[in-house]
Amino acid sequence: MRSYQHHLQQLSGHAITATFRKPTFRSSAIFPVIHLPGITTRICYLGYWMIKRSIGQIHSVVTLRTSDGDILYRSNKLIEEPRAYRIEFSELLKKLDLEEHIEFLGSLEVEFFSAHDLVFPYPAVVVNYYGPGFSSVVHTSQRIFNDIEDRSSNLEVMVPEAGFTIYVTDDREPFFTFINGFEQVNEGTVKMLFYNHRQEVLEQELLIPELLPYQTTMIYPSHSLDLLGFLDGMPGTAKITFDVKWVFPRIIAGNYQKSLNAVSVTHTYYDCSGADSDSDYWDEAQTDSGYHGASLMIPLSILDERFTNVHLYPIYSPSEFELDVEIYSSNGTLLAAELQTRHLLSPGGRMEIIELKSICSRLGIVQEQAKGAKLIARPVQGSRLPARIKIGLDYGINAAALPCNICKNMEVWNPRLEQKKRSFHWAPVLADQADSVVWLVNSAPIIQYDKEAEVQLTFYREADTNTLIRHMYIAPNGTEYIRLSEDEELQIFFRGHIGWYTAISANPYLATYYLSESSSGVVGGDHDF
Repeated sequence: MRSYQHHLQQLSGHAITATFRKPTFRSSAIFPVIHLPGITTRICYLGYWMIKRSIGQIHSVVTLRTSDGDILYRSNKLIEEPRAYRIEFSELLKKLDLEEHIEFLGSLEVEFFSAHDLVFPYPAVVVNYYGPGFSSVVHTSQRIFNDIEDRSSNLEVMVPEAGFTIYVTDDREPFFTFINGFEQVNEGTVKMLFYNHRQEVLEQELLIPELLPYQTTMIYPSHSLDLLGFLDGMPGTAKITFDVKWVFPRIIAGNYQKSLNAVSVTHTYYDCSGADSDSDYWDEAQTDSGYHGASLMIPLSILDERFTNVHLYPIYSPSEFELDVEIYSSNGTLLAAELQTRHLLSPGGRMEIIELKSICSRLGIVQEQAKGAKLIARPVQGSRLPARIKIGLDYGINAAALPCNICKNMEVWNPRLEQKKRSFHWAPVLADQADSVVWLVNSAPIIQYDKEAEVQLTFYREADTNTLIRHMYIAPNGTEYIRLSEDEELQIFFRGHIGWYTAISANPYLATYYLSESSSGVVGGDHDF
């Protein structure tokens, strides 16, 4: 784990970082491949290098490996066009003359090479696990390090992976999966801590005598633990420590729903509960400075049986802080606020859940009016505010199917952002599902926020380099959304295939999210790049 200040310096082009930063000519991602009856895997990305960085050519290498790390297939491709790209596991099976209905666990690595500086070693790539009635997606998690400098800078401190929600019922069970790097691990262990709503902790340790180079490991903890009785029908969370070498330890975790034969996935995050150095906290914003300590604006989806929940995990640096919730209409009008919605004392022993639909009901807000919720974090007097306040953002259609579990950080106050001349965001449109939704929000950790966002949305598809462009204005603390089932023009443009969008604005505080509402009721989604 690198410090949050180090992370922000890299994102902002800080002068010291720019002077000493080593150029990046290889960017990569490696994902678990899950291919079971009704479930398969694909990797999707946009030729954003041509759009964002004006790089004319990118060379890509795709490598498919078995669960033991053996190479099954490798190919290379020259990318020169700003359009949508897709790597389907089922198509790789055909090239290997293998049966489409085989069961397979392995990994798929995609590497991008350029003669020009790519800046980030993480590429903007998503993995999409999908089937006839569901689609779940998450962005790049693990990657093989480029060199020793890359490895050292990203592993300043080793901490458990955490920050995700698990469900254990007769119909649902959690899983997580990780891939080793190119060096074998001997006598490794996997340590798991599970947390329930009663602040109890259940521990398990697995011994892995040998972990081969590039080996893929998948663990279903409820197969060996009584998590059903431990969680007692309530959501829970976990912390995981495991041994891998030469690979970034962020992993994919999720839940499997047996009756729907579907999965919902997210990526893990740092457990910061033991991180208490000065770099693990943010400068406290003063009220008279005009800034909140940290805030986050999220879209609200609460019509009919839909729900939006915020999950707060026991992973924050030692601190004491409170969360307020403000509810806004689509045009940025403050409808009502609930102060001190949650009081958090870290280290804690359980996951807290904020049900935004219930808050709107308590405040007397009509569901049709509520379009955005602003979470505001305030340190309790005498405490410092953690630099990382990670939440799980859950959107669901109904209680009968798995929601998504988007990993998102609250935005700490950072006046340097005022100097940014534009924001550039991009993400996929999961147009092959029953319904796809793109949300745009305009908000900041500024107490009296008054900046409108003029946005140019450009849509890209896989078939060719044709684009569809739209313009919109988003009010301060406002939201806009595009629902594909209600947009005939976009339906014709995408033709039932996955596409992408870019959102460009002179406003540095623009953010977007995307969802896939599937016919089974399972929701997939993530934040943008």
